[in-house]
Amino acid sequence: METRRVRGARVLLPSDDEAPVTVWPFADLLEREKVGNTGFRDVDLSSHRWTGVTLNRCRFVGARLTGLAVSGASLSDVLFEDCTFDYAVLDGVRVTGDVAFVNCSFRESVFSGSDLGGAVFDGCALGAEFDTSRMRDADLRGSDLSGLSGLASLKGATVAEAQLRQLLDVMVGELRLTVAEADD
Repeated sequence: METRRVRGARVLLPSDDEAPVTVWPFADLLEREKVGNTGFRDVDLSSHRWTGVTLNRCRFVGARLTGLAVSGASLSDVLFEDCTFDYAVLDGVRVTGDVAFVNCSFRESVFSGSDLGGAVFDGCALGAEFDTSRMRDADLRGSDLSGLSGLASLKGATVAEAQLRQLLDVMVGELRLTVAEADD
């Protein structure tokens, strides 16, 4: 069994026995399905809806997930590489095993009530809103945090020193601070 290490995550990949799927084999609305041991390449999942879906041992490469609406999904041993999640709404997503997002875009996305603890976001554009989500032990190093909102959800996450300026800008915006020069 092949694994892919991304920072602290060790994602167990799907079997190499079959070629990656290039056309999504399910309907636009996917409810309470278990999708496992499958690789997906360049699939277009724009505006799809997933409810109560379980992904296990899946790999998505170059997938377009723009406007994807997810509710109550569970992710374990899932790797997303070069995927676009812009304008996606991810509500109640739970990371239950190693999950990594590598070079993915989350511009204008919303994570609401999600538990992303332990997930790795490496080289991602995280201009997303994190609303009452849990990020303890998530690794955000190497990602662009500008445009992010929901700073409190990042409690317990790991960031790099170089990202502190971006987080400072987020804090100033969320607290609506006025930054002024010191009086002489």
